[in-house]
Amino acid sequence: MADSSQPVHPSDLIPESWVMETMTIGTGGLIIRHQFDEPSELAAPALTHHLLAVNIGQQGTRQMTRFGRQEYNGTFPTGSLWLATADNTSVEWAWETTDETILFQIDPLYFQEIAAENGCANSERLELKPVVFDRNPQFESIARNYHAEMQQQGLGGKLYSESLGNLFMLDLLRTYCQDRSQPQQVNGGLGEQRLQRVLAYIDAHLAENIGLQDMASVTGLGQYHFATMFKKSMNISPYQYVIDRRIE
Repeated sequence: MADSSQPVHPSDLIPESWVMETMTIGTGGLIIRHQFDEPSELAAPALTHHLLAVNIGQQGTRQMTRFGRQEYNGTFPTGSLWLATADNTSVEWAWETTDETILFQIDPLYFQEIAAENGCANSERLELKPVVFDRNPQFESIARNYHAEMQQQGLGGKLYSESLGNLFMLDLLRTYCQDRSQPQQVNGGLGEQRLQRVLAYIDAHLAENIGLQDMASVTGLGQYHFATMFKKSMNISPYQYVIDRRIE
């Protein structure tokens, strides 16, 4: 019999029948799901992954959310979010209507890697704080962009979905960290040699479904650091640069 005190993986907590579409970023450190959550009650002693859910339904619903000692019991209008963390905190939800949500599943090790890549101090001990209710236009916008991309069956391509993931992870670091450590500001760009290598790579693979990690590997940088430095050098994001080159 499974130990009921052990952390629960999201796939063991959330019924597969609720999941409409799924997007995986990188090797699975960030997974995004479009869901229709049927009326139910869910509970676990702890989670193996961080979960952030944004309500994108047309009407506000009523929901009870409890993370450890934190509790919210009230309306959950369109654009609302909760953040459950993988830190041995018990979780519990209850709701009476079918809710349409975008769920972001984050591997804690992936979160620490991104924090380290962005120069956060003590990244190996950096923790997220559980949030039972919040409204954040930036996260709602990213959720709706992912929803639109899923409905278009990935028309924007790997680079677009990875760029959205980049924004999501950076906003997560800036907004919901227990520690006040912030990602370091990048003062310089890629440097002439790195920049020329990546621009040549883009031109050589322009017709392919290239992603941030593909371009970052040419420079020897992580994809999140690369994206920031590329924009410093070119005054435009990697995604927009590739789109412009394809138009040309």
